[in-house]
Amino acid sequence: MNKEIFHNLIQHTIFRKLIFFVYYSHVIKVTIVTLALKRKLKNKALSSLLYQIKVDASSHFDTTLYSDAYINNWAIAELKEKCTFVPEYKSPLRIMPLGDSITYGIKGISDIDSGGYRTELWQKFVADDLPVKFVGSRCDGPNELSDKMHEGHPGWTMKQVSASASQWFDAAQPDLILLMIGTNDTRKSSLKTMIEDLNTLIDIITQHCPKAQLLVASIPPIHPAAKPAIRSLRAIYFNAAIPSVVSSKIAQGKKVHFVDMRSLSVQDLTASLSLDLDRGLHPNAQGYRKIANFWHDAVFRVISNNKHLTLTSSRPS
Repeated sequence: MNKEIFHNLIQHTIFRKLIFFVYYSHVIKVTIVTLALKRKLKNKALSSLLYQIKVDASSHFDTTLYSDAYINNWAIAELKEKCTFVPEYKSPLRIMPLGDSITYGIKGISDIDSGGYRTELWQKFVADDLPVKFVGSRCDGPNELSDKMHEGHPGWTMKQVSASASQWFDAAQPDLILLMIGTNDTRKSSLKTMIEDLNTLIDIITQHCPKAQLLVASIPPIHPAAKPAIRSLRAIYFNAAIPSVVSSKIAQGKKVHFVDMRSLSVQDLTASLSLDLDRGLHPNAQGYRKIANFWHDAVFRVISNNKHLTLTSSRPS
């Protein structure tokens, strides 16, 4: 394979994620798994190339002028420029879905056991061959959700989650925490109180799980017809404040990340069809699918940028 073909290959639009790369001498062997490989690859020849590429870098260089180290660095730089490298883990990543009824997976009064975003997110990780284990004190979801553990508590506010969080973390010892919380707070809490409660909750989580990566998402919108009417506005202003809260924690050296889901709209709510189905608070199937996609991409970004992510060596299975 010459340099031009290799260069064109790594710029291919479906060449998005790599699980690991190993290089030795002037031969670089790369094993590749993309996020959408099974869905998007129709060309079997290209699929074969993507799964197992051996690049004899010495064939592109005059070895009397360039050392093996130089050749290796060139090939690795070419890959890094276009790809996201995902480290290989010996243990499954322990992921805690944390929040309220949206984490639990309620779609409305007619569907409370869908698993919400957790079902599709789990299936995506399985398709990626990424070793993952959901953790938490609760176990709920449909048959197609193989790992039903979570920490989604319908009706709970940030204060309630803060009050119980320490015992959950001590038992679960998560590597990543997916936090989506605040919808129930919009009912009675002021924006100032909501921001203070989020600050407190993040501090509690990072104190008990200093090695874990905390992903903090914006909350889905609230239908304007939901009661009281100010709830939808509080949700908008709260979402606008979350990035600043997260940035302040990052500045303190905490492992916190903002996951922007503000592109979700009222069309992604059960209430977009009939307010009789729900109170304008929960996503519909389309909305949960989008949330799963947001989480999926965010998890890959975090573990890609943290190649030395610490996994707890002594913890329950």
